[in-house]
Amino acid sequence: MGFQKHTNLASYALGNLFKYRLRSTAIVVALIVSTTLLCSTEFIHQGVLTDIENSLEEGPDIVVQQLEAGRQKSIPLSWFSNISQVSGVKVAMPRVWGYADVGSGRFLTVMGINVTDYQDIPGATGTEIEEGEFIQTGNERSIVIGQGIVDLMNTASNPVEIEVGSVISLISYNQSLIEFTVAGIFGSKSKIYSYDMIMTDIQSARELFGISNETCTDIAIWNTPGAYLNDVAFRIENRLVDARVLSREAIHNAMLRTYGDRAGIVALIWTILLLTVLLLAFTVSSAGSDEARREVGLLKALGFDTVDVLEIRMIESLTQSLLGSSFGISISIIYTFLLGAPGLAGLLLGWNLVLLNGGIPLTISSITIFVIYTVAIIPILVATVIPAWRNALTDPDVVLRGI
Repeated sequence: MGFQKHTNLASYALGNLFKYRLRSTAIVVALIVSTTLLCSTEFIHQGVLTDIENSLEEGPDIVVQQLEAGRQKSIPLSWFSNISQVSGVKVAMPRVWGYADVGSGRFLTVMGINVTDYQDIPGATGTEIEEGEFIQTGNERSIVIGQGIVDLMNTASNPVEIEVGSVISLISYNQSLIEFTVAGIFGSKSKIYSYDMIMTDIQSARELFGISNETCTDIAIWNTPGAYLNDVAFRIENRLVDARVLSREAIHNAMLRTYGDRAGIVALIWTILLLTVLLLAFTVSSAGSDEARREVGLLKALGFDTVDVLEIRMIESLTQSLLGSSFGISISIIYTFLLGAPGLAGLLLGWNLVLLNGGIPLTISSITIFVIYTVAIIPILVATVIPAWRNALTDPDVVLRGI
Protein backbone atom coordinates (compact mmCIF):
# COMPACT_ATOMS: atom_id res chain seq x y z
CA MET A 1 0.00 0.00 0.00
CA GLY A 2 2.84 2.40 0.92
CA PHE A 3 4.70 1.76 -2.32
CA GLN A 4 1.54 2.21 -4.36
CA LYS A 5 0.88 5.50 -2.61
CA HIS A 6 4.33 6.86 -3.50
CA THR A 7 3.90 5.61 -7.06
CA ASN A 8 0.61 7.49 -7.36
CA LEU A 9 2.16 10.66 -5.94
CA ALA A 10 5.03 10.39 -8.43
CA SER A 11 2.56 9.85 -11.28
CA TYR A 12 0.60 12.93 -10.22
CA ALA A 13 3.83 15.00 -9.96
CA LEU A 14 4.96 13.96 -13.45
CA GLY A 15 1.50 14.79 -14.75
CA ASN A 16 1.91 18.29 -13.30
CA LEU A 17 5.17 18.73 -15.20
CA PHE A 18 3.38 17.95 -18.46
CA LYS A 19 0.42 20.09 -17.45
CA TYR A 20 2.66 23.11 -16.81
CA ARG A 21 5.17 22.18 -19.51
CA LEU A 22 6.08 25.75 -20.43
CA ARG A 23 7.12 26.48 -16.85
CA SER A 24 8.92 23.14 -16.54
CA THR A 25 10.75 23.58 -19.85
CA ALA A 26 11.97 27.05 -18.83
CA ILE A 27 13.53 25.67 -15.63
CA VAL A 28 15.07 22.63 -17.35
CA VAL A 29 16.56 24.68 -20.20
CA ALA A 30 18.00 27.23 -17.77
CA LEU A 31 19.54 24.38 -15.77
CA ILE A 32 21.00 22.81 -18.93
CA VAL A 33 22.73 26.07 -19.89
CA SER A 34 24.19 26.70 -16.42
CA THR A 35 25.22 23.07 -15.91
CA THR A 36 26.89 22.83 -19.32
CA LEU A 37 28.93 25.96 -18.63
CA LEU A 38 30.02 24.82 -15.17
CA CYS A 39 30.74 21.26 -16.27
CA SER A 40 32.83 22.29 -19.29
CA THR A 41 34.81 24.74 -17.16
CA GLU A 42 35.52 22.06 -14.56
CA PHE A 43 36.53 19.49 -17.21
CA ILE A 44 39.10 21.92 -18.61
CA HIS A 45 40.23 23.23 -15.23
CA GLN A 46 40.68 19.77 -13.70
CA GLY A 47 42.43 18.57 -16.85
CA VAL A 48 44.91 21.44 -16.67
CA LEU A 49 45.54 20.79 -12.96
CA THR A 50 46.16 17.08 -13.59
CA ASP A 51 48.47 17.82 -16.51
CA ILE A 52 50.45 20.34 -14.47
CA GLU A 53 50.96 17.75 -11.72
CA ASN A 54 52.19 15.23 -14.30
CA SER A 55 54.53 17.84 -15.77
CA LEU A 56 56.06 18.63 -12.39
CA GLU A 57 56.72 14.95 -11.71
CA GLU A 58 58.85 14.78 -14.86
CA GLY A 59 60.58 18.14 -14.39
CA PRO A 60 63.42 19.40 -12.17
CA ASP A 61 63.06 20.41 -8.52
CA ILE A 62 64.41 23.94 -9.10
CA VAL A 63 64.90 26.11 -12.18
CA VAL A 64 67.27 29.08 -12.16
CA GLN A 65 66.62 31.90 -14.65
CA GLN A 66 67.66 35.49 -15.21
CA LEU A 67 65.23 38.28 -16.03
CA GLU A 68 65.81 41.59 -17.74
CA ALA A 69 62.97 44.13 -17.80
CA GLY A 70 60.65 41.34 -16.69
CA ARG A 71 61.61 39.01 -19.53
CA GLN A 72 63.77 35.90 -19.42
CA LYS A 73 67.27 36.25 -20.86
CA SER A 74 70.25 33.95 -21.33
CA ILE A 75 72.42 33.38 -18.28
CA PRO A 76 76.23 32.97 -18.12
CA LEU A 77 77.61 29.46 -17.74
CA SER A 78 79.68 30.70 -14.79
CA TRP A 79 76.49 30.37 -12.74
CA PHE A 80 76.59 26.62 -13.32
CA SER A 81 79.81 26.02 -11.37
CA ASN A 82 78.56 28.28 -8.60
CA ILE A 83 75.26 26.41 -8.26
CA SER A 84 76.96 23.00 -8.37
CA GLN A 85 78.74 23.83 -5.10
CA VAL A 86 75.52 24.54 -3.19
CA SER A 87 74.73 22.02 -0.45
CA GLY A 88 71.74 19.84 -1.35
CA VAL A 89 72.23 20.05 -5.13
CA LYS A 90 72.59 16.57 -6.64
CA VAL A 91 72.51 17.49 -10.35
CA ALA A 92 72.75 20.95 -11.90
CA MET A 93 72.30 21.07 -15.65
CA PRO A 94 72.44 24.02 -18.07
CA ARG A 95 69.67 23.85 -20.67
CA VAL A 96 69.13 25.57 -23.99
CA TRP A 97 65.53 25.58 -25.16
CA GLY A 98 63.03 27.49 -27.24
CA TYR A 99 60.37 27.10 -29.92
CA ALA A 100 61.07 25.97 -33.46
CA ASP A 101 58.93 25.64 -36.57
CA VAL A 102 58.93 22.71 -38.99
CA GLY A 103 57.26 24.83 -41.66
CA SER A 104 53.68 23.95 -40.74
CA GLY A 105 53.09 27.05 -38.62
CA ARG A 106 53.05 25.01 -35.41
CA PHE A 107 55.65 25.86 -32.80
CA LEU A 108 57.38 22.87 -31.22
CA THR A 109 59.40 22.94 -28.01
CA VAL A 110 63.07 22.02 -28.53
CA MET A 111 65.23 21.43 -25.47
CA GLY A 112 68.97 20.85 -25.44
CA ILE A 113 70.47 19.06 -22.46
CA ASN A 114 73.66 17.40 -21.29
CA VAL A 115 72.91 13.89 -22.54
CA THR A 116 75.32 12.04 -20.24
CA ASP A 117 73.90 13.46 -17.00
CA TYR A 118 70.28 13.70 -18.09
CA GLN A 119 69.68 10.06 -18.98
CA ASP A 120 70.68 9.03 -15.43
CA ILE A 121 67.87 11.08 -13.86
CA PRO A 122 64.99 8.67 -13.13
CA GLY A 123 61.62 9.69 -14.54
CA ALA A 124 62.90 12.82 -16.30
CA THR A 125 61.04 13.99 -19.38
CA GLY A 126 62.03 12.06 -22.48
CA THR A 127 63.78 9.17 -20.73
CA GLU A 128 60.80 6.80 -20.91
CA ILE A 129 61.57 5.63 -24.45
CA GLU A 130 58.82 3.63 -26.16
CA GLU A 131 60.54 3.18 -29.53
CA GLY A 132 64.22 3.38 -30.37
CA GLU A 133 66.71 4.65 -27.80
CA PHE A 134 67.75 7.79 -25.97
CA ILE A 135 70.33 10.14 -27.51
CA GLN A 136 73.81 8.69 -27.33
CA THR A 137 76.66 10.78 -25.97
CA GLY A 138 78.56 12.48 -28.80
CA ASN A 139 75.75 12.12 -31.36
CA GLU A 140 74.98 15.65 -32.49
CA ARG A 141 71.77 16.51 -34.33
CA SER A 142 70.15 13.39 -32.93
CA ILE A 143 66.78 13.81 -31.21
CA VAL A 144 64.15 12.02 -29.18
CA ILE A 145 60.60 13.23 -29.71
CA GLY A 146 57.30 13.07 -27.86
CA GLN A 147 54.45 11.01 -29.25
CA GLY A 148 52.72 14.29 -30.06
CA ILE A 149 55.23 15.04 -32.82
CA VAL A 150 54.24 11.80 -34.53
CA ASP A 151 50.54 12.64 -34.15
CA LEU A 152 50.99 16.19 -35.46
CA MET A 153 52.90 15.06 -38.52
CA ASN A 154 50.30 12.40 -39.31
CA THR A 155 47.43 14.92 -39.16
CA ALA A 156 49.18 17.72 -41.06
CA SER A 157 47.82 19.00 -44.37
CA ASN A 158 50.62 17.01 -46.04
CA PRO A 159 50.87 13.98 -43.75
CA VAL A 160 54.34 12.64 -42.99
CA GLU A 161 54.92 9.42 -41.10
CA ILE A 162 57.59 9.86 -38.45
CA GLU A 163 59.43 6.88 -36.95
CA VAL A 164 62.82 6.00 -35.55
CA GLY A 165 65.43 6.94 -38.18
CA SER A 166 63.29 9.65 -39.82
CA VAL A 167 64.82 13.04 -40.53
CA ILE A 168 63.09 16.21 -39.30
CA SER A 169 64.15 19.62 -40.64
CA LEU A 170 63.80 22.51 -38.20
CA ILE A 171 63.97 26.20 -39.12
CA SER A 172 66.88 27.78 -37.25
CA TYR A 173 67.26 31.34 -35.91
CA ASN A 174 68.69 32.55 -39.27
CA GLN A 175 65.91 30.84 -41.32
CA SER A 176 68.17 28.03 -42.53
CA LEU A 177 67.13 24.37 -42.24
CA ILE A 178 68.91 22.04 -39.85
CA GLU A 179 68.26 18.32 -40.18
CA PHE A 180 67.85 16.11 -37.10
CA THR A 181 67.61 12.31 -36.99
CA VAL A 182 65.01 10.69 -34.73
CA ALA A 183 66.75 8.31 -32.33
CA GLY A 184 63.72 7.50 -30.21
CA ILE A 185 60.09 8.29 -29.37
CA PHE A 186 59.13 8.80 -25.74
CA GLY A 187 55.80 8.68 -23.96
CA SER A 188 54.51 11.12 -21.37
CA LYS A 189 51.43 11.66 -19.23
CA SER A 190 51.66 15.41 -19.80
CA LYS A 191 50.20 17.22 -22.80
CA ILE A 192 51.13 20.77 -21.84
CA TYR A 193 54.80 20.22 -21.11
CA SER A 194 56.16 17.37 -23.20
CA TYR A 195 53.53 16.24 -25.72
CA ASP A 196 55.20 18.14 -28.57
CA MET A 197 58.73 18.29 -27.15
CA ILE A 198 61.92 17.57 -29.08
CA MET A 199 65.02 16.80 -27.02
CA THR A 200 68.56 16.98 -28.35
CA ASP A 201 72.09 17.59 -27.11
CA ILE A 202 72.86 21.09 -25.89
CA GLN A 203 75.34 21.90 -28.65
CA SER A 204 72.82 21.14 -31.41
CA ALA A 205 70.28 23.34 -29.63
CA ARG A 206 72.80 26.17 -29.52
CA GLU A 207 73.22 25.94 -33.31
CA LEU A 208 69.44 25.90 -33.79
CA PHE A 209 68.74 28.97 -31.65
CA GLY A 210 72.00 30.86 -32.18
CA ILE A 211 73.02 30.82 -28.52
CA SER A 212 76.72 31.16 -27.69
CA ASN A 213 78.75 28.52 -25.86
CA GLU A 214 79.18 30.85 -22.86
CA THR A 215 75.47 31.11 -22.07
CA CYS A 216 72.39 28.95 -21.60
CA THR A 217 68.64 29.48 -21.32
CA ASP A 218 68.34 28.29 -17.73
CA ILE A 219 69.77 25.81 -15.22
CA ALA A 220 67.73 22.83 -14.04
CA ILE A 221 68.45 21.41 -10.59
CA TRP A 222 67.61 18.09 -8.98
CA ASN A 223 68.07 17.97 -5.21
CA THR A 224 69.84 15.38 -3.12
CA PRO A 225 67.24 12.99 -1.62
CA GLY A 226 66.20 14.30 1.78
CA ALA A 227 67.31 17.89 1.11
CA TYR A 228 64.67 20.49 1.93
CA LEU A 229 63.68 22.17 -1.34
CA ASN A 230 63.13 25.68 -0.01
CA ASP A 231 66.44 25.64 1.86
CA VAL A 232 68.32 24.74 -1.32
CA ALA A 233 66.50 27.46 -3.25
CA PHE A 234 67.33 29.99 -0.51
CA ARG A 235 71.04 29.10 -0.64
CA ILE A 236 71.08 29.57 -4.42
CA GLU A 237 69.38 32.96 -4.11
CA ASN A 238 72.03 34.07 -1.61
CA ARG A 239 74.82 33.07 -3.98
CA LEU A 240 73.26 34.60 -7.11
CA VAL A 241 71.49 37.84 -6.27
CA ASP A 242 70.52 38.44 -9.92
CA ALA A 243 68.92 35.01 -10.31
CA ARG A 244 65.25 34.15 -10.42
CA VAL A 245 64.98 30.86 -8.50
CA LEU A 246 61.81 28.86 -9.10
CA SER A 247 61.09 25.91 -6.84
CA ARG A 248 58.67 23.16 -7.84
CA GLU A 249 55.89 24.95 -5.93
CA ALA A 250 56.64 28.27 -7.63
CA ILE A 251 56.61 26.57 -11.05
CA HIS A 252 53.27 24.99 -10.14
CA ASN A 253 51.78 28.38 -9.25
CA ALA A 254 53.20 30.02 -12.39
CA MET A 255 51.71 27.32 -14.62
CA LEU A 256 48.35 27.70 -12.86
CA ARG A 257 48.38 31.43 -13.53
CA THR A 258 49.27 30.77 -17.15
CA TYR A 259 46.63 28.14 -17.86
CA GLY A 260 44.00 28.19 -15.14
CA ASP A 261 43.27 31.58 -13.57
CA ARG A 262 40.45 32.56 -15.91
CA ALA A 263 38.25 29.74 -14.61
CA GLY A 264 37.14 32.21 -11.93
CA ILE A 265 35.57 34.46 -14.57
CA VAL A 266 33.49 31.60 -15.94
CA ALA A 267 32.60 30.49 -12.40
CA LEU A 268 31.22 33.99 -11.78
CA ILE A 269 29.14 33.81 -14.95
CA TRP A 270 27.89 30.38 -13.89
CA THR A 271 26.94 31.70 -10.44
CA ILE A 272 24.86 34.44 -12.03
CA LEU A 273 23.16 31.87 -14.27
CA LEU A 274 22.41 29.59 -11.32
CA LEU A 275 20.95 32.48 -9.32
CA THR A 276 18.77 33.26 -12.32
CA VAL A 277 17.55 29.65 -12.37
CA LEU A 278 16.83 29.76 -8.63
CA LEU A 279 14.90 33.01 -8.95
CA LEU A 280 12.95 31.53 -11.84
CA ALA A 281 12.13 28.38 -9.85
CA PHE A 282 11.16 30.37 -6.76
CA THR A 283 9.07 32.79 -8.80
CA VAL A 284 7.09 30.14 -10.66
CA SER A 285 6.55 28.30 -7.37
CA SER A 286 5.38 31.42 -5.57
CA ALA A 287 3.66 33.15 -8.46
CA GLY A 288 0.12 32.24 -9.18
CA SER A 289 -0.17 31.47 -5.47
CA ASP A 290 -3.96 31.51 -5.68
CA GLU A 291 -3.85 28.70 -8.24
CA ALA A 292 -1.21 26.81 -6.24
CA ARG A 293 -3.16 27.16 -2.99
CA ARG A 294 -6.37 26.11 -4.72
CA GLU A 295 -4.65 22.97 -6.00
CA VAL A 296 -3.23 22.22 -2.55
CA GLY A 297 -6.58 22.86 -0.89
CA LEU A 298 -8.32 20.44 -3.25
CA LEU A 299 -5.64 17.81 -2.64
CA LYS A 300 -6.01 18.14 1.12
CA ALA A 301 -9.80 18.03 0.85
CA LEU A 302 -9.40 14.74 -1.03
CA GLY A 303 -7.35 13.29 1.83
CA PHE A 304 -3.78 14.30 1.01
CA ASP A 305 -1.78 15.55 3.99
CA THR A 306 1.00 18.16 4.11
CA VAL A 307 3.75 15.55 3.72
CA ASP A 308 2.07 14.21 0.56
CA VAL A 309 1.92 17.69 -0.96
CA LEU A 310 5.59 18.30 -0.16
CA GLU A 311 6.50 14.93 -1.66
CA ILE A 312 4.73 15.87 -4.90
CA ARG A 313 6.64 19.15 -5.15
CA MET A 314 9.93 17.43 -4.31
CA ILE A 315 9.40 14.85 -7.06
CA GLU A 316 8.66 17.66 -9.52
CA SER A 317 11.85 19.52 -8.50
CA LEU A 318 13.99 16.38 -8.52
CA THR A 319 12.77 15.44 -11.98
CA GLN A 320 13.50 18.91 -13.36
CA SER A 321 16.92 19.07 -11.68
CA LEU A 322 17.97 15.59 -12.79
CA LEU A 323 16.82 16.22 -16.36
CA GLY A 324 18.56 19.60 -16.55
CA SER A 325 21.83 18.48 -14.96
CA SER A 326 22.00 15.16 -16.85
CA PHE A 327 21.39 16.83 -20.22
CA GLY A 328 23.88 19.55 -19.25
CA ILE A 329 26.60 17.02 -18.39
CA SER A 330 25.97 15.07 -21.60
CA ILE A 331 26.08 18.20 -23.76
CA SER A 332 29.23 19.34 -21.93
CA ILE A 333 31.02 16.06 -22.70
CA ILE A 334 30.18 16.43 -26.40
CA TYR A 335 31.07 20.14 -26.39
CA THR A 336 34.45 19.76 -24.66
CA PHE A 337 35.74 16.31 -25.63
CA LEU A 338 34.43 16.07 -29.18
CA LEU A 339 34.27 19.72 -30.28
CA GLY A 340 37.17 21.07 -28.22
CA ALA A 341 35.09 23.65 -26.28
CA PRO A 342 35.13 26.39 -28.96
CA GLY A 343 34.84 29.84 -27.45
CA LEU A 344 35.10 28.70 -23.84
CA ALA A 345 38.61 27.26 -24.28
CA GLY A 346 39.81 30.55 -25.72
CA LEU A 347 38.28 32.46 -22.82
CA LEU A 348 39.86 30.17 -20.22
CA LEU A 349 43.30 29.67 -21.76
CA GLY A 350 43.73 32.80 -23.88
CA TRP A 351 46.78 32.88 -26.17
CA ASN A 352 48.15 29.79 -24.43
CA LEU A 353 45.63 27.76 -26.43
CA VAL A 354 47.91 28.23 -29.46
CA LEU A 355 50.72 26.36 -27.68
CA LEU A 356 48.59 23.31 -26.83
CA ASN A 357 49.30 21.27 -29.93
CA GLY A 358 48.09 18.17 -28.12
CA GLY A 359 44.67 19.67 -27.54
CA ILE A 360 43.11 20.75 -24.28
CA PRO A 361 43.82 18.35 -21.42
CA LEU A 362 40.42 17.23 -20.13
CA THR A 363 39.50 15.20 -17.07
CA ILE A 364 36.18 13.77 -15.89
CA SER A 365 36.22 13.03 -12.17
CA SER A 366 33.52 11.52 -10.00
CA ILE A 367 33.86 14.48 -7.62
CA THR A 368 33.06 16.92 -10.45
CA ILE A 369 29.94 14.95 -11.44
CA PHE A 370 28.85 14.76 -7.79
CA VAL A 371 29.29 18.52 -7.33
CA ILE A 372 27.36 19.25 -10.54
CA TYR A 373 24.38 17.18 -9.41
CA THR A 374 24.56 18.66 -5.90
CA VAL A 375 24.52 22.29 -7.00
CA ALA A 376 21.78 21.52 -9.53
CA ILE A 377 19.46 19.60 -7.21
CA ILE A 378 19.70 21.08 -3.69
CA PRO A 379 19.18 24.79 -4.52
CA ILE A 380 16.21 23.98 -6.79
CA LEU A 381 14.67 21.81 -4.06
CA VAL A 382 14.99 24.63 -1.56
CA ALA A 383 13.62 27.22 -4.01
CA THR A 384 10.50 25.14 -4.73
CA VAL A 385 9.78 23.28 -1.49
CA ILE A 386 9.64 26.40 0.73
CA PRO A 387 6.76 27.99 -1.26
CA ALA A 388 5.14 24.55 -1.49
CA TRP A 389 5.35 24.15 2.29
CA ARG A 390 3.68 27.51 2.81
CA ASN A 391 0.87 26.54 0.43
CA ALA A 392 0.56 23.12 2.07
CA LEU A 393 -0.40 24.81 5.33
CA THR A 394 -3.52 26.21 3.62
CA ASP A 395 -6.82 25.26 5.25
CA PRO A 396 -8.86 23.46 2.57
CA ASP A 397 -12.10 25.05 3.85
CA VAL A 398 -10.65 28.51 3.19
CA VAL A 399 -9.70 27.55 -0.38
CA LEU A 400 -13.02 25.86 -1.18
CA ARG A 401 -14.94 28.94 0.00
CA GLY A 402 -12.88 30.97 -2.48
CA ILE A 403 -11.48 33.22 0.23
